[in-house]
Amino acid sequence: MDIKEARKILDINVTLALVKCLSEQLHGMQWEYSHQLKQKFNRLLKVAKIYENEIDKSMLEANDETIENIYDTLMDLICDAKEIVIERHQLKNN
Repeated sequence: MDIKEARKILDINVTLALVKCLSEQLHGMQWEYSHQLKQKFNRLLKVAKIYENEIDKSMLEANDETIENIYDTLMDLICDAKEIVIERHQLKNN
């Protein structure tokens, strides 16, 4: 596999992992906002879940954990970034 093909596959895998991250983020946020915003989140969550199920199904069929590994790494980075922002905000306000 040449570098161009490898980058193409990586781009696809990162994008699919981001869909899974979006689904998780929306799931965590769906109960915390106004009714109108909740409806929007619920619609997004529904679509993201459909895509996530398709991604999971294809990973299972291919016996390939690449997307899941990228997803885990991205979610760790997202959680770390949230903590850093919260810590900086608290330091700024103290």
